[in-house]
Order: sequence, then structure tokens, then C-alpha cells
Amino acid sequence: MTEMARIRRWKRFIDPQSNKALVVPLDHGLTMGPIRGINRPEEILSWVNTEAVTGVVLHKGLAERIGSHLNCGLMIHLNGSVNTDEQPDLKQLVTTVEAAVRLGADAVSIQTNFSSATASHNLRLIGHVVDEAHAWGMPVLNMVYDKSANGSQGLESIRHFMRAAVELGVDALKVAAPQDFRQIPEMLDGIQSHTPVLFAGGALADERALIELAAATVEHNAGGICVGRNVFQRSNPTATLRQLQSVFRDDVLSETGFARSLALCQQEAELVL
Repeated sequence: MTEMARIRRWKRFIDPQSNKALVVPLDHGLTMGPIRGINRPEEILSWVNTEAVTGVVLHKGLAERIGSHLNCGLMIHLNGSVNTDEQPDLKQLVTTVEAAVRLGADAVSIQTNFSSATASHNLRLIGHVVDEAHAWGMPVLNMVYDKSANGSQGLESIRHFMRAAVELGVDALKVAAPQDFRQIPEMLDGIQSHTPVLFAGGALADERALIELAAATVEHNAGGICVGRNVFQRSNPTATLRQLQSVFRDDVLSETGFARSLALCQQEAELVL
């Protein structure tokens, strides 16, 4: 019975027109502090309720402050660490699925940075959270990152970690896209058909790179994107989100269409300068 509940809740993160998720993680404050773009809750609310956003990721404290004002899916992040920790990749549980339920969450998420030092911890964490979340009918998004010595050497390691998470029952994955987008089909093979894969936006980068990521997501039929700093650290987050939505909905893959989408995004951003 909980499978139906998980399916219904996950649909709240999907745009029905494009069948893609456009999730904005806003959990950076715990790890990085009050960085630009999310320093004040009112700053977030000024742009986050655009129709383009299908969901957000928040820690429980910020969720209590702005969650009732959101018009999209709410995902509570269950673990974390501060970047000054001796082992910042060892993410510890900081709340429970039950607490997320009390906050009205539609899903929960965890981040697992895999290395030889963290692998066993991560497997126990994923297994525990999945069991607890599924008992509540709550879907789990697992943010999987390869921090191993082989992290920059092809797809073998990250595909192993993605498969491990699937073996333990996660409902969706967030991963960094390969630098060469032609490798995306290999990355998604055997996974995307049953477990949606969302691509991470990463640190603030060139606008063109972000739109190319969205276009590659459509081209290779990935589940969507989960992009934070590349949205909230731009001068006009709303314009960026609308352009990403446009790429998802209109399949802006041709050279002409891509150039037009990028130009419109740049024009809208200039309006606030």
C-alpha cells in the first residue's frame, strides 16, 4: 500500500507538461553558511513560487519558516555536515522521517558522498532511511556523489554507487552529469527505466552550460534536474527557472532554438541589473 503513496507524492515533483522534475535544493546553509542568494528567507520567497519550480529541498528549520508559503513539492533533507568538519563527506542524520511527516513533507532526501572511508556508513544510512520512509509512504531521493580515488575515471564507480542505492530501495537519484554528455545513456542504462535520475547543477557556472544540461536531460530522457546555486545565485532566478522550464516543455534542442532560449534568458536577467 505504501508504494501507491510514494508514487502519488513523487508526482508532486513532476511537471505534468514535460514529465520532468525541476527541483531547487536550498539546503546549502547547513554546510556552507548564509551564502549569497539564500541569506534571508524572504529573498527565497521572492522568486521560488514561480510555476517552473516543481519542488524544493530544505532542512527542517528553514522548512518551518517558509514551508507554509510554498506552492510546490516539499522535500526535507535528513542528513548533513558543515564544511569545516574533519570529515565533511561523512554526512550524519540530523532529523527523522517522522519529523518530516509532521512538517508536511512530500518526500525526504539524503546525500551520500562515497569513498573508502564513507561507503559502509552510507550503506547503513540508505538502508535505514529507506525502511523508515517507506513505512510512512514517503519517497526517498538519494543524492549520490563519487568521492573515491576513481571518481574522475569514467562511469564505473558512480554506476556502482547508483546501483547500490537502487538495491537498497531509493525512489529517485540525484547525480552529477558526466562532463561528456554523450556518456549519459551509459550512466542511465538499467536505472532510469525504473528509478528517476536527476542531474545536479553544481556550483554557479556559465548560463549556457546550465541550458545545455537541461537540453541534455531532455535528449537522453533523464528524470529532471536538481539545481540550487545555478538558480539562486543568479541576478534573476525567476528568468533562469522559466528558461529551464521552456527547455523541458518545448524540447529546445536545435541550434536555433537553443540560441533563442539562451538569448531570452540573458535578456530577462539584464532587466534586473
